[in-house]
Amino acid sequence: MSTLLLGTTIAMAQNNKPLNLTFEARGDYRQTSVDGEKLKEESGFKGNVANLILKGDLSPKFSYGIRHRLNKIKKDASFFDATDWLYLRYKANDHFSFTAGKFIVLVSGWELEPAPIDCYFLSDFCYNFPCYQWGGIVEYTPNQGKDRISFQLCRSPYESTYEGMTGNKEDMYGYNLSWTGRHGFFEPLWSINMSEYAPGKYINYIALGNRFYVGDNMQVELDFMNRAASGQTFFGKDCSVVGKIAYQPSEKLNLFAKASYEVNHSETEADYAVQNGTEITRVGVGAEYFPLKEKNIRLHSTYSYAFGKNTNPQATVVDKLSSFEVGVTWRVKVL
Repeated sequence: MSTLLLGTTIAMAQNNKPLNLTFEARGDYRQTSVDGEKLKEESGFKGNVANLILKGDLSPKFSYGIRHRLNKIKKDASFFDATDWLYLRYKANDHFSFTAGKFIVLVSGWELEPAPIDCYFLSDFCYNFPCYQWGGIVEYTPNQGKDRISFQLCRSPYESTYEGMTGNKEDMYGYNLSWTGRHGFFEPLWSINMSEYAPGKYINYIALGNRFYVGDNMQVELDFMNRAASGQTFFGKDCSVVGKIAYQPSEKLNLFAKASYEVNHSETEADYAVQNGTEITRVGVGAEYFPLKEKNIRLHSTYSYAFGKNTNPQATVVDKLSSFEVGVTWRVKVL
């Protein structure tokens, strides 16, 4: 799912080396049920993610990054469907940079920030938002890097959804303006967004991700996203609230609790991600353990439960969904 903002990915690429190649993989054992009935296809031992990550610097001004999911390659899919990001970045000076390629859509919220390999249980919006798209970004970094402001023009995340529903191929676009930074104990991740859900028709987001650092070993996150299209009441009819608390009692252990609440009473069909008539809550807890100092091996265990109503017939988060999982992730630098 993702992984946010491009600046995080870009920072990884600024290493003054022309080539860095990393392989990472994750496998899980899951038990998933709905109202006590086991979902066989979602239970048992499962391979989750296998990634190849290539990044580096071509010159002091140019850098690049590629992340390709080996587990998503299919004969009937485009090669690039399995590519999360593939970009070339030009750093004009200390304040301005320009990026072109495929990357994360700059819709804010800390739940959207982790890469799919680092996601365990998510809100319904995240499962239904195609978050990697082709386009371009202009980035401005003021005040010695304390803030970053980015404008993105990209393919609409809902272009393929529209085509699948109507059979009509259209060029549709998304426009995204985001701000992030670090100011003492507060780290914002905010954006305003417009995406075409049909030709010439837009759904708008105000996405406010807020992270608070409590001492050296606790983080509190609170995300709020409001969605609206023409004719909707703007606030509260279609929105998501996600909260998470993470605590590290030691360098090797991370404990967390998370909850999400999503509602759409807009009485319109503009929101393809959280559909009209939905009101769903999900709560869960988890633990991560890193046995090695380099943290290139991670063991995890999570449990989550959802309740409420979801009108999307293809929804992942549904009423009385119970999910337990344990798994292992490992990363190795090849070059």
